[in-house]
Amino acid sequence: MKKVVIVGGGITGLSAAYEIKKRIKEENLSIDLLLIEKEKKLGGVFLTEKVDGFLIEGGPDSFEMFKPAPFELAQELGIEDRVISANEEMHRTFIFSKGKLQEIPRGLLGLAPDKISSLMFCPLLSLRGKIRAALELIIPPLKQQGTEISLGEFYKRRFGEEIYEVVAEPLFGSIYACIPETISIKTCWPRGLELEKKYGSLLRGMLVRRREARKASKGRPKEEKKKASIFRTFKGGMSELTNTLVERIGKETFLTEKEVSKIIFSPGEKRFFLFLESGEKIPADACIVATAPSYITSKLLSQIDVGVSDMLLRIPFASSVTVSLGFKKDGFEHPLNGFGLVVARTENKRVKAVTWSSTKFAERAPEGYVLIRCFLGNAQEETIVYESDEAILNAVREDLREIMGVTVEPMIYRIYRWRNSMVQYTLGHGERIAFIEERIKQYPGLYLAGNAYRGLGVGDCINDGKRAAQKILEYLRFKL
Repeated sequence: MKKVVIVGGGITGLSAAYEIKKRIKEENLSIDLLLIEKEKKLGGVFLTEKVDGFLIEGGPDSFEMFKPAPFELAQELGIEDRVISANEEMHRTFIFSKGKLQEIPRGLLGLAPDKISSLMFCPLLSLRGKIRAALELIIPPLKQQGTEISLGEFYKRRFGEEIYEVVAEPLFGSIYACIPETISIKTCWPRGLELEKKYGSLLRGMLVRRREARKASKGRPKEEKKKASIFRTFKGGMSELTNTLVERIGKETFLTEKEVSKIIFSPGEKRFFLFLESGEKIPADACIVATAPSYITSKLLSQIDVGVSDMLLRIPFASSVTVSLGFKKDGFEHPLNGFGLVVARTENKRVKAVTWSSTKFAERAPEGYVLIRCFLGNAQEETIVYESDEAILNAVREDLREIMGVTVEPMIYRIYRWRNSMVQYTLGHGERIAFIEERIKQYPGLYLAGNAYRGLGVGDCINDGKRAAQKILEYLRFKL
């Protein structure tokens, strides 16, 4: 019997474990599987709490349907009936800029405008800014000369400084907790490069795709044409997905509250040995390392390959804080008439974005109450995670007063600190990952998975976990 060990019990590690367990059962494979997690709780950043009738997400609150892996996994697990859609009728997003809240036109929320009218009637842009953005139609594609371009530089080159500063930078910053001028477009927003390459213009590409979508919908019943939200979650919160995975995988697979200190590879035996902090030694024929952030993986692999270990250290991570607050609806003056808001960098606020949770999804707050979630910290402001609860709460309340006019006391609040949780795909990220992937080929049976490498979202992590499992199983087929 061959032994597979997975290190890390977040969504990536659980997805890998589920795929392997499924294949063991379907193909009657002689494989023993073990997943090691240093925390008591499995699920990583998936953290749902129910407090006094409020449903609070400490980590991700949803997934996006254009990366359908979470929904497909839910279908496979038989819990697709637990998936709910965001309240699309209220899909409006605002920006706090120049001291006031203004709505971002829907056509600009996808970053590449999908309507000329979205630009021409955008109240956030000056006439000059609108004209410059529309000139994107005639800006020639960038000639690649081997030099990588940043997300910020690419966007400004195509659409101009003003729309970047006013709309794109706050949106990019809120999604990735990043400084867009340092982030690789190739690895973070490849869709932009694809549109430029195929159509010569992002705006033209979006207009063509919009036309094609309209043609495809002709003749469909009215109900089918109704636009569904791309945002989905689970009735009981995102932890429903990880909790169900844990249940289906089986508790006998997990070794929790145990930390791996190092991994050794024996070339002669073609086996791995995992050493725990407690002194235990666990042999493995194959190993998936799904730890985050990557500097933890670097430490684990330092005695296998110094080059891989060093390159893993070069993948930066940023820290962030989420603060959820519940209020009585009576006396809460803001209408919460949308999904939330982002804050322009020029405003110098601690709060970078706010999700209006009880508007975005149903049953997030009890009757007569509202729930909002604030995001603080990014690649420029990481020290927020080390401040006291009192200091964080005071910073949030001060910013909410100015941004949304919120003056009432919250009924409840929850603060979640996420140290080094947001990977930064900085310039050269693709080359770093290519080096790591090529180098670990020397150690058959070893695979690295997670958001540090090939994708940031929930769907990316699920896909990477499954991909790791499939590679491990392919390798073991020659040894079984």
